[in-house]
Amino acid sequence: MDIEVIYDIQCIVHADYPEAREVLLERLELCPAGCLVLERNDVVSGYVLSHPWRRFSPPPIDTKLGAIAAEADVWYLHDLALLPETRGSRAGAKVAKLLAGQALQAGYQTLALVSVNGSQGFWERQGFSVRKNETLAGKLASYGSAAVYMEYDLVGAERR
Repeated sequence: MDIEVIYDIQCIVHADYPEAREVLLERLELCPAGCLVLERNDVVSGYVLSHPWRRFSPPPIDTKLGAIAAEADVWYLHDLALLPETRGSRAGAKVAKLLAGQALQAGYQTLALVSVNGSQGFWERQGFSVRKNETLAGKLASYGSAAVYMEYDLVGAERR
């Protein structure tokens, strides 16, 4: 995975929430299985960075983790970024399904994420729902005022 390509896509898709190359690279190094690129016509057009983490505790934007939390209890989708020309291709839905499978295989029953850039509706269509917790307000501050913490119960999804 070319971190420069990932960084460039991030600068386009998440211009309001930039993260240093070192932060993106650390996610890749800590959990390579949770990091994927999306290609369209042999050109990288998106990426996803995900890893095990703690429920109701999204890491602040542009902050290194140091290590995967030993007490991780959710699979955390840190970032899904698709270039504008890739949107509408169902790539995001396919990635969400793929990550759900990876999380279950790794022993996690819940996917978690922070919705930004008006993406809440997209994530709700993928099975995620808003979760509220008194500790979240401060933790969501770096994601912007419209950020929403969401989870997807994978075990419940298997029964649907």
